[in-house]
Amino acid sequence: MIRAEHGVKATVLDTWDLPGVTRIVMSLRWQTEPGWIELSFEQPVLCMAVEEIGGRCQVRMCADRPVQGEYFGTGHLSLIATGQPVAIHATEMLRARLVFYLFDPAGAHCLSPAETRPIVEMQSRYMFRNEPVQVCAEILGRHDKSEGDSYGFHLARALIAALHGVACAPLASVSPFARKLTGNTMEAISTHILDHLDQPVTVEALAHIASIPMAQFGAAFRDATSLSVQRWQMDARVRRAQRLMIDTPAECLAKVAALAGFADQGHLSRVFVEIVGTTPTAWIHQNR
Repeated sequence: MIRAEHGVKATVLDTWDLPGVTRIVMSLRWQTEPGWIELSFEQPVLCMAVEEIGGRCQVRMCADRPVQGEYFGTGHLSLIATGQPVAIHATEMLRARLVFYLFDPAGAHCLSPAETRPIVEMQSRYMFRNEPVQVCAEILGRHDKSEGDSYGFHLARALIAALHGVACAPLASVSPFARKLTGNTMEAISTHILDHLDQPVTVEALAHIASIPMAQFGAAFRDATSLSVQRWQMDARVRRAQRLMIDTPAECLAKVAALAGFADQGHLSRVFVEIVGTTPTAWIHQNR
């Protein structure tokens, strides 16, 4: 499963064999930046990042090549074909928790042989979103493992059914501008935002990088991330603050706020609560 680790320490936290689905929960800790881990599987697999602290990761075909993805926001999914290599890559990151679902759809006994074929033969699809698959994957990912668990059994079947829908459905149409926000273009936009956390990032500057008309860029960016440019930058500042609080525990919150691009400590605290759901002080006590 794990082919190589490059500045990332991977730990398998749990494995659960269910009819038609094996759930693997993995913790990744970044020791260098950038860092990545390379994996491959002998079955079709669904990958979902359920926690990203201190940054955002990408699921890529090759570690050194920005992904041609469709969606880069929270809750992104990736379908990996049997035997296809995959890399989990991050430029800035502390740690992440990912769930991998390995599929043997015939073993679930809920689909006919003809219905299992699209899942078994599906092509890889990196970084996309699909609400039915995401909901099923999130619930099954949180569910505690237990023997003879009928609820887990039915969740696994529901996930396979949702995946079958994705395997059989045509790709949803997106605007030509949204299609441009991927690969090297999205990488350049992300880099620009991270390099300018100490100042407001303008739609005009990002639209110029993407070669998209400024009037169309905001909607295209929201399609690709589910957030506005301003909210994405605030989210990036919070993730930078998380890294600083862990990496430099002696630093006061006022200094962390300044280094992460916030106006002051109060600004950091307000935005941190909005995005993370708790105060910086409470969060650091939970994560040290």
